[in-house]
Amino acid sequence: MRESEEGLRDFGDAASDVLWVRNARTLQWEYLTAAFDSIYGMSREKALAGDNFTTWLELIVPEDREHVQAAIERIRKGERATFEYRICRPLDGEIRWLRDADFPMLDDAGKVAHIGGIGQDITDLKRQLARFAELQHHTRNTLAVIRSIVRHTMEKSDSLEEAAAHLEGRINAFARVQAAVTRHPSLDINLASIVAEELRAAGGREGDNLTINGPALPLTPKAAETFGLVVHELATNALKYGALSGRAGRIEIEWRLGDDTLHFIWAEHGVPDLQPVEHHGFGFEVLERTLPYELGAIVDLQTAPSGLSFTAAIPLWAIINR
Repeated sequence: MRESEEGLRDFGDAASDVLWVRNARTLQWEYLTAAFDSIYGMSREKALAGDNFTTWLELIVPEDREHVQAAIERIRKGERATFEYRICRPLDGEIRWLRDADFPMLDDAGKVAHIGGIGQDITDLKRQLARFAELQHHTRNTLAVIRSIVRHTMEKSDSLEEAAAHLEGRINAFARVQAAVTRHPSLDINLASIVAEELRAAGGREGDNLTINGPALPLTPKAAETFGLVVHELATNALKYGALSGRAGRIEIEWRLGDDTLHFIWAEHGVPDLQPVEHHGFGFEVLERTLPYELGAIVDLQTAPSGLSFTAAIPLWAIINR
């Protein structure tokens, strides 16, 4: 029996999961393995002192205690139970997820004398599942945006050649933002990098005819996707008809913060005899409809003989993480 007990103790001390046995009547621990210290962030000595069932319950976040106690009661009545709950570690305040597989232990008379359990830390698994769910959600959103781009481009184009040209540029703009999101999935994307990237793709370079001014502003992936398409449409229009189509033109791009609002300004100058454009294409739909719909923006788009101007007032809650 001594050899058997020593073998059980060695097995328990070597296990990465928490193994334990409680008295079914008092619910006090009678056996607790070494893994408790590292998983729960509390020494076994402290955990076993006094009313250790109450001590254990107090480590569980309040929202999870009721269903944990209900599971323990079912085990005391002879059932097996597997349940999940969160703990707050006293060592560092970290919230961790645990999964317990518990079972009754009967005496010679067939009554529940003890209850045993194996507690497994599943925090990493929960995080992986959350990341997978987020990836699925992001993939569905990405496909929805691409379908929308394709559908609206085809509807607003006068020929297949025109549709193909517009479609390639828009998909590429969207892909550039997606590449940035994929490279740094845990980081927001800076507005300045989106503006600079789309202007470079259109052949614009910051200098005498192009100025970009604005504070560092990290955007959420959704806001970055929308802004990428917006700046792409503005840059493409400037390259074909506006300030980037000739040497005399210039573009001033500025954004500033105020009253929980981002004020974004795109102003073109020096475009000779720019004719007013009918606002019917997909590009103008992105500027005048998509931006307000996706980000709650108030926009103003004007075409004057000297160049195009576009302003947008966007609530910060829609574009940055707080």
